[in-house]
Amino acid sequence: MMTSLEKMLFDVEMVKMQELTGIPANSDYEYAVLGHINGEKRILNACSDRYELVDNKEIFPQIRQVLNASGLEFSESYRMTPNNARFYADYVIESEQASIGSGFDIVKPLIRVRHSYNGMTKYGITFGYYRMVCDNGLVVPVEGKEATNLHITGRHTINIRRSFDTLIQRLEKFTTNHQIYSEVYNNLARKEVVNVEDRVKEVLNACSIPETRSTTVVLSVKEEASKLYNGQINDWLIYNGVNQLVHKGESKKVLEQKEVYDHKAINFLVKH
Repeated sequence: MMTSLEKMLFDVEMVKMQELTGIPANSDYEYAVLGHINGEKRILNACSDRYELVDNKEIFPQIRQVLNASGLEFSESYRMTPNNARFYADYVIESEQASIGSGFDIVKPLIRVRHSYNGMTKYGITFGYYRMVCDNGLVVPVEGKEATNLHITGRHTINIRRSFDTLIQRLEKFTTNHQIYSEVYNNLARKEVVNVEDRVKEVLNACSIPETRSTTVVLSVKEEASKLYNGQINDWLIYNGVNQLVHKGESKKVLEQKEVYDHKAINFLVKH
């Protein structure tokens, strides 16, 4: 659900589970991550003493500060899961853009940051693109761009703090070269599709999405082709049709699950 940065910065702490429940816990669940949300306490995670709690306050405001210091113009949006345990921030670089296929199809560099208190989402920073004609964030590490992304796993307190310095370097590299990185999308826009129904089904099969969902995708693709490409259909439009299905039609899935589909779709279209 959409939220504000301030609402994601509620206080959190690690406390012994026995202090909360009065019942002894084994060593794997000896501690609880306790959130103080809207005047109430809520258990967000059960963990061992090896878990390193990193507060959202140590992440998102610092990344915003890095972006402000870069001199780039950006917009920001924030989301968290209803259980207050997974958090996402999208930063669109408004001062940079690339044109895909037609001059009316614009993408802008986007940086997605993720974190969690329940251990289900590893802290990471991913570089991708935001398509202006729809509200989908095309944040997938496509071929040739994987090295740009930052993913921290394991005991990560020190690594998270170090990642802010790395972010400055990667941000400069990404914004300088984003026209080159986005060329993979232009290559898809050059691949004309004759039989849209069959092509959509191929991509859905590659993503393990039922073919019965193809009608929705085909209608979306044809509509965008009419508006942006004089009725001509290409693989870029196919990708975006599947992308819209994934991000809007699979609303109950968490973002990481949607991005698995997204990644499969883009890589299938690039390679086939």
